[in-house]
Amino acid sequence: MLIGLLATISLALIGERDVMVVGLLLLFIPVVAAVVLSRARLRLTNERAVRPNEVELGARLTGELLIVHRSRLPVGVLLLEDDVPPELGQRPRFMVDQATQDWHRRVQYPLVGHYRGRFHTGPLRVRLTDPFGLVTIDRAFTTVSELLVTPQVHPLDKPTGIGGGGQTGDDRPHRIGVTGQDDVLVRQYHDGDDVRRIHWRSTARRGEMMVRREEQAWDPTCAILVDNRSNAQTGDNIHGSFEWAVSFAASVGAHFLADGYSIEIHHGQGRLDLAHVSAHRDAVRHVMLRGLAELTLRPQPSLNHAVSDLQSDSSGQLVVAVLGRLTTAEAALVADARRHRAQGIAVLLDVDSWTAADERRADGDQLSEVTAVLEANRWLVVHAAADDSVAEVWARVAATQGVS
Repeated sequence: MLIGLLATISLALIGERDVMVVGLLLLFIPVVAAVVLSRARLRLTNERAVRPNEVELGARLTGELLIVHRSRLPVGVLLLEDDVPPELGQRPRFMVDQATQDWHRRVQYPLVGHYRGRFHTGPLRVRLTDPFGLVTIDRAFTTVSELLVTPQVHPLDKPTGIGGGGQTGDDRPHRIGVTGQDDVLVRQYHDGDDVRRIHWRSTARRGEMMVRREEQAWDPTCAILVDNRSNAQTGDNIHGSFEWAVSFAASVGAHFLADGYSIEIHHGQGRLDLAHVSAHRDAVRHVMLRGLAELTLRPQPSLNHAVSDLQSDSSGQLVVAVLGRLTTAEAALVADARRHRAQGIAVLLDVDSWTAADERRADGDQLSEVTAVLEANRWLVVHAAADDSVAEVWARVAATQGVS
C-alpha cells in the first residue's frame, strides 16, 4: 500500500496521469483485501489437550492440537503458534498454505516438565493472510490446557526396621519412628501373663521382666517439615537444593502412607490441607503430591510459623525435617518441634554442594554446630549433599537408626 501511495504521488507530480491508474491499483488492492479479510468469517475450530496432564518432574508430555477449517472461501496462508511457557519447552510454530473447506490437521509437539508447578499451554494464536499475500490479521483462541508437574517420588527400601507400619497388636515390629515408645507399650510382668508377650529388649534394659501391653496407645502419624525459605536454599529448579528437599519430602510421605501412616506436610506458610481427604491412601498421596507441586521458595526470615504449627498439633509419632541453611538459634527452634513426639529425624542439606565452587560460603563449621544442637535435643541427624540420592540418604537414616 505504501508503494502504491508513493507511486501515485510521484506520477501525479511528473504529470503521468494515465499511468497513475497503476499506482491507484497498488494503493486500493491492499485496502480492499484488508476489508474483505476482516469481514470474512474464519470458521476455524481448535481442540486441544496435553497428555498426560499430570507428570513427575523431568517427564515428557505431548501437546495435541486438532485444527479444522470450515469456511467456504479458501484462506491463503495460516501461521499458527501455540503459547507454551518456557518451563515446558519451546513454542511450536507451523504454517498452513491454502486451507480449503473442510481442511483439518492434527498436530503433536513435545513438552518436558523442567519445573514443578501448575502450567497452562495455549491459547493458539493464528496469523491469517489473504490469498494474495498482501494483508495479515492476528487472531487467538481462548481455550487453554492445564497440566501439573509434581515432584519426583523415589522408591525407598523397606527392610526390617524401616517404614511406619500402621499395624497394631503385640506382633508389630520395631520400626523407625517407634524408638522411645517401649516405656509406653510395655508394663511389668504379672503372674499369669503369657510368656510370649515378654518384651526382651525392655527386660534387658530395666533388669526386670516386662511384657507388651494388649492395647497400644500409638498414633501412626508422620509430620514432614520442608524448609522453603529462599535464603536457606540455592534455587527451585530441577538441580537446586530446594527441589531435592521437596523430592525427599514427597518420597518419605509416599513411603509412610504406603506403610499405614497419616501424613502432615508443614512449610513456612503453614501446612498442606490433607484433613479433608478421604482415608484412602491413594487419594491422600494424590493430594499431597499436588500440594507439593505448587510449593515454592518464599522470602520469610525464619521457621517460626512452621514450628509453631507443628507444636500446636503435638500428637503423632514422628517428625521428619528437611532443612536448608540454619543458624544455631534456628536449630534450637526446630529442635523444640519434637517436644511431644517420640522421634525426630533431621536431614540437613549441605546447601553449598549445590552451588558452584567459587560461590560457596564454606559454612561447614556452622553445619557441625547445627548438628550438635539437634543431636543434643535427641534428634537423629543425617547430612545430604548434591551428589546424594534420596534413596541413599534414607538408607543412611535407617543405618543411623540402628533398629532391627
